[in-house]
Amino acid sequence: MVVTNATGTNFFQRARFEAERYGTDPWVFVRELLQNARDAGAHRVWFQTSSTGGSERVSCRDDGAGMTFDHAQRYLFSLYASSKRGRTRTAGRFGIGFWSVLRFEPDEIVVRSQPQRGKSWQVRLDGQLELMRREHTSMRRGTEVVLERVVFSDDLENILKTSILRNAPWLRCRHRDERLLEVRVNGRLVRAEPALPPPSMSFRRRGLRGVVGLGPEPRAEIFAHGFRVRDASTLDELLVEARPKPPALAGATDGLAPRIIIDSRNLEVLMARGDAREDRALRRLVAVGHRELSRLVRAELDRHAGLSAPVRLVERWREAWSVSRIPRIFTAVVVTAMLAGLALWGASSWLPGLRSELVISKTAASITPPPEVPYRDLWGRYRGPEVDSIGSAVPTVDLSYRPADGGQLFAALWVTGLLEDGQPDAEDQRLIGRYEGAACADNCLEIELGVDSPAGLLRLPIATGHVLDPESVRLDDQPLPVFAVATGQPAVRLDAPRAGRLRYRSGPGRSGRSPKMGTWPALPPNAVEFAHELEELTVSTRALDAAEFVRQRVSYDTSAETAARHMEAREQSIGLFARALAIGAGDCDVQNSLVVAMLDEIGIPSRLAVGWIGAHGQARTGLHAWAEYQGEDGRWRAVDASAIPTPDRSAAKAIPPVAVDPDEFPTRTPVLIPVVFGITLVLAAIAFVVGRRPWRRSFLPGDADDVVGLVRGAAVRPRSFEEIHALFARRLLRLVSGRPISLARVREMARKGRLACGRGRSELARRAAQGGGVVLDLDQAESAAVADVLAAVNLDQWQELLDRAAGNELTAHVEDRLAAAGESRRILIADNPGFETTILDGTAFGLGSCWTVLDEGSRLWQSIRRWAGRRPARASLSLAEAVVTQTGVSPAVRRRFLSGLALKALLEEAEVCRE
Repeated sequence: MVVTNATGTNFFQRARFEAERYGTDPWVFVRELLQNARDAGAHRVWFQTSSTGGSERVSCRDDGAGMTFDHAQRYLFSLYASSKRGRTRTAGRFGIGFWSVLRFEPDEIVVRSQPQRGKSWQVRLDGQLELMRREHTSMRRGTEVVLERVVFSDDLENILKTSILRNAPWLRCRHRDERLLEVRVNGRLVRAEPALPPPSMSFRRRGLRGVVGLGPEPRAEIFAHGFRVRDASTLDELLVEARPKPPALAGATDGLAPRIIIDSRNLEVLMARGDAREDRALRRLVAVGHRELSRLVRAELDRHAGLSAPVRLVERWREAWSVSRIPRIFTAVVVTAMLAGLALWGASSWLPGLRSELVISKTAASITPPPEVPYRDLWGRYRGPEVDSIGSAVPTVDLSYRPADGGQLFAALWVTGLLEDGQPDAEDQRLIGRYEGAACADNCLEIELGVDSPAGLLRLPIATGHVLDPESVRLDDQPLPVFAVATGQPAVRLDAPRAGRLRYRSGPGRSGRSPKMGTWPALPPNAVEFAHELEELTVSTRALDAAEFVRQRVSYDTSAETAARHMEAREQSIGLFARALAIGAGDCDVQNSLVVAMLDEIGIPSRLAVGWIGAHGQARTGLHAWAEYQGEDGRWRAVDASAIPTPDRSAAKAIPPVAVDPDEFPTRTPVLIPVVFGITLVLAAIAFVVGRRPWRRSFLPGDADDVVGLVRGAAVRPRSFEEIHALFARRLLRLVSGRPISLARVREMARKGRLACGRGRSELARRAAQGGGVVLDLDQAESAAVADVLAAVNLDQWQELLDRAAGNELTAHVEDRLAAAGESRRILIADNPGFETTILDGTAFGLGSCWTVLDEGSRLWQSIRRWAGRRPARASLSLAEAVVTQTGVSPAVRRRFLSGLALKALLEEAEVCRE
């Protein structure tokens, strides 16, 4: 029979497409079958291979819980249906599942299973997935998959073992994290342990284990529950968001590089189970890899140098001091505290009657206020309830009010209805005539706004429960008429763009116009049912219960994930309130628009208010939305379902400073400050060490050449060793002068072109060392390896070249002219120096001189020699031009140097022409 999905298309055709899409390895099904067996709770998995009669067969059987046929139809035979979200002990979330067997290109597939309860079953499918036949069978509890095809491979068993070791070398049982899953191929156990050749260090902790080592090529591999999920060249490359770094030196392939293998049970595996989610667990694994690799390198360097335990502690502190400011800041704080304590102790000893008046001030910390922006009308900029649109609409508005001893909610926009797409209804924002306010007599609120508005309507922010005094509205002391929009909100109309200070007054009162009932999107049935259950309660109780209903079902959340979920639901034409309750999270306007719609459903006049929270006489940063309803007395009140509480109307009294009697404290109390500080640090360190879960480590040392390869690898691939500060901070290299130097310092000098090398037996090497130049000693293997990688200037080779080079009358003349122009340089001629012109800038190495060596057999020198006999001035000019062109002499020296030689060459040419 042909199996089809709900849409009527061939289900197995899609299965084949997905298998080819997510699998490039024909043996990817081995990984998938092992994952399914482990997640089913199996402790053993058997693979059997056979090749008979031109066909080869692979069968996989496990001792897991098995499955019923209905379960297999719903999960095993269904694409993406085997979701394991929230089940952290599983090795995968969901993926191509059983259909990865199609990469094997079988001619026949047999699946059989014996569930824990129920009858066993068997299904036989052909290779094209066009026919499926269900049969009866008898077997032990578990699941078995048999694949058969024509002979493709010469050694089926070894290929199967290789696939197991590549994808799941140390797979662990699901319910026994420390027990390995037994995997056998033709009766022989197939298993591996995370191990690397020495030098290496293995480490283990509950739920985490791995090994770090050094090898010829960099490699980092991450496993989850024993399954390979991600690998890269370096640890940082395991993170997609890692910042780009410079590559290794081109063409350099020697030296040692880090090798890291880590297996964790805390990683979350992605859809196809072939990668891990880049989350906190993966970043923690990368940090663990860096730390353990640093331990390995430090252990290898300590072993090579033969350091004692005290010297190792000194080295650790020196490394931390050189790469981080934290030890320096810590030292400065401790020393300052101790000196301050000693100073106070000394002062109190000399002046017994001295007392310090201690004043504890409970005033708020000084915070630089954010910049304020002028007020502009919100209509046209507010797009309706949309996650994170409210908080980012306007930063901090220039709004102040008096008296400043109470919190207020200032509504800049009232929304009394939404369209089906969630947009505010423009019909509710039209002008309806003059605003019917009331003159304020008691508890008045003086409001001042900095405005910068274009021509048009400008709605005035009003505190909840207040009405505007129309006669008090002034823009730069100019009175303005006040109009009302359909929602009842006061507004002024500007005939031209205006900027200035807008002042007006409001007070508690009832709205003069009858409220307009709005039109809202359809409510879900459960919200409608709950709203009607409140009809017997008072208006205020109904409003509070509606807000509590929304608060319990729609949490305040403005994260990017929640915003994306709302956007996806909106694209699927799911209504505003239905998607809010389905997602269970939203912004403040999403929550409170649902409250308003529920109140409107049961006939309570209500509206969504968008504006600012006022505190201490100023508007707080960011917009907020809340619900307002009209009580039995006709006054409007606020209710808020979001996590941001409605501000307390009562004024928060400032707490005055509290004077403390100095006699309550002993005279030498200040001396206890550094003591208490030090004791606290010691106790914190002890708690940190004792409270950590134990690590088990095992170090396998390398041989003597490993340090040379390690240093060479760090010079070739600094990116791979970037986090290992000991390798760069320790003075592992030796100079000709005998003093040690760090690899970081050597790399810095190489970037500046000031790195040289030699054996100390040549005159140039000795002079450079005495002059303070950085000259690596080639008699030390580590220094020689770094000098080779970083292309240090070999002073021994230059000494040999200068010994066989010589000058003549022409070169001496050009040298004299250079010296007269302010440039000291030696010009020599040698046979086969390697290049037509070879230059050594000795000033970079403390030699104080520069050498330019010309090839005696080069075309340049032969041309200069031909001119030297008949036209010596022209020959001098040609030699001078070649020298200054190759050495990059400054323009000023170039002009002074060449001008005289050019004049002589011209006079010489004129003299020759006269002859």
